[in-house]
Amino acid sequence: MFEQLKKLFKPKQCVICKQKPQNPRKYYSDWGEEVLVCEKCVPYAERRALRKKV
Repeated sequence: MFEQLKKLFKPKQCVICKQKPQNPRKYYSDWGEEVLVCEKCVPYAERRALRKKV
């Protein structure tokens, strides 16, 4: 139940810069959660080894 609520109200901001993402891309965090990363933060996300969601 908690997971369903968590998915419903998940944040709509970039994980790295905390702003509303323009052209967001989906990645998996270290904990396996799906996170959004804006286009300008993608290089940093890949350096941090976030896994890209296909």
